[in-house]
Amino acid sequence: MSGDWREGHGGACHDHDTAGRREAGASGTKGTEPIGWRGDGWSRGRRRSGWDLLPFVMVVLVGLLGTAQGKTFETVIDTSDQWVYLDKFVFDDTGNGVLVYEIEIAEAEKNGISRSDFTIVCKQEIQQGNTTNFTMSSCTQVPNPSTYLLFYNDVMDEKHEWRTVYEDRLMSCEDKVRWARQPVPLESGIINRATIPLNEASLPRFWYVVLANCRSDSINARVTIWFKNNGWEQNSITSEFSYDEQGLLEMTIFYFATYTVGAFFMGGVMYRYMEKDVIHEIHWMLLGSFACYWTMHLLFLIHYAKYSQDGMGYEWLGIFARCLEVCGLVIFINCLLLIARGWTITTNKLSRKSENVFLSVIIVCIYVALFFSETMLDPAYSHYIYDSWPGYLLVAMQIFLLFLFLSLLHRTATFEKRVVKRAFYKRFGAIFSLWFIQLPIFVAIASVMPVYYKAKVMLGIQWGVQLCSFLLLPALSTTKNTHEIYSTENNYDARIPSVARQQRVLPSAMQIPASQMGSVPGGLPPVNRQMQANLGRAEGYGE
Repeated sequence: MSGDWREGHGGACHDHDTAGRREAGASGTKGTEPIGWRGDGWSRGRRRSGWDLLPFVMVVLVGLLGTAQGKTFETVIDTSDQWVYLDKFVFDDTGNGVLVYEIEIAEAEKNGISRSDFTIVCKQEIQQGNTTNFTMSSCTQVPNPSTYLLFYNDVMDEKHEWRTVYEDRLMSCEDKVRWARQPVPLESGIINRATIPLNEASLPRFWYVVLANCRSDSINARVTIWFKNNGWEQNSITSEFSYDEQGLLEMTIFYFATYTVGAFFMGGVMYRYMEKDVIHEIHWMLLGSFACYWTMHLLFLIHYAKYSQDGMGYEWLGIFARCLEVCGLVIFINCLLLIARGWTITTNKLSRKSENVFLSVIIVCIYVALFFSETMLDPAYSHYIYDSWPGYLLVAMQIFLLFLFLSLLHRTATFEKRVVKRAFYKRFGAIFSLWFIQLPIFVAIASVMPVYYKAKVMLGIQWGVQLCSFLLLPALSTTKNTHEIYSTENNYDARIPSVARQQRVLPSAMQIPASQMGSVPGGLPPVNRQMQANLGRAEGYGE
């Protein structure tokens, strides 16, 4: 069937040569402890190597040129559950993906007899005269395997669909094993190792891997699984990525290179502003936000480059990169709101600082909630960050910021009387209103996409929109009118009143600077003080 594991994988060789069998004692002692490992059963191990000590640049280069191993899942399981979820992976539709596993099951004890050493112990019991429970014919029988590596997929129209099995808490362990798309028997006491190929499918599919032992009250095993997509035979740097993550490395390389080129553009703009003595806090905040995003892409590049080599990467670098992204976003939003308030463009006084601080705290709290929500969600499900309640809050916050931005900008533009600055506010409002509204629009579009496209498409769009925003903001002012827009010499020195107050108060009472009063080209015409006028004659009277 399309998308199934290829037939014949059950005959894959189990590596008995590397098995660590336990020799039975000469005395035939029955009460020996089973071989086992102790670990936090659901934790994912991380292999350490000399990579952690190399400089970042070397990590990137070696990561890009290294040999791909595949996405790696490595853990030690010690749990009382009979059915344990391990990991998931999206295989593409080419049918060239494979799964490689290496699993060592601890030898289970039953009535004091180790299953893997059944034949040896059985013969020892017969030699000691214990023929009640053991016979020579039973010693030649191999015990049936009790541990299975199970595979489920996400096909909705088949009984093996993952959610049906995972969410049914009343289903027995035996029923879950029978409903598996493909069970692979495992033997205790040895290292089970095999490569399982995948058939061609009509669409990319999520495959979920489970370890089960319905005959025991616990599972004790050491598990390592490598997932490989199409291109693993050619050591492609993208083959180890799950299909829903393929393209992240290429996007990171592109955006890091683009941000690096953009850094020279930003540097040139800042130098030009410094030459004209019009640089102020807004520009430094914008540069700080740009630096956060540039560093974020650098850290993501290191993480994904390392991931392309060992299937693990540097998870802590990914977390730190996301923190930098939030910092850069908060700074950028504050820049937009401060410009909308007219700070350093129309007025020199920054009013209502507490509002910006409060909004910044709210945004950070939403992102923190989004992060913890993502970490606490069940990894057995396929999640999308904007399908959670923090994601809904983030979209709602973006819409609220849009209305706040337009309200502040309308107040400032109404108060501003200089033509050049009013034109700047119009361009600024038209462009960055789209910046605020783009997130809800793209989230709505992504909601109808397949789940394995949502995250990477949204990530690429968000990164691209932010890059364009950095490059467009300095471009709103031309070289000729830069000084007129950013000069603070004739700015208003008090808080900009609301639109309602501006309509109530006479312009003369608002102490508008002379530079904002307007002028007549060429000056006023000369006044003839000797001129006399007869108003009555002008109206036709007195004749």
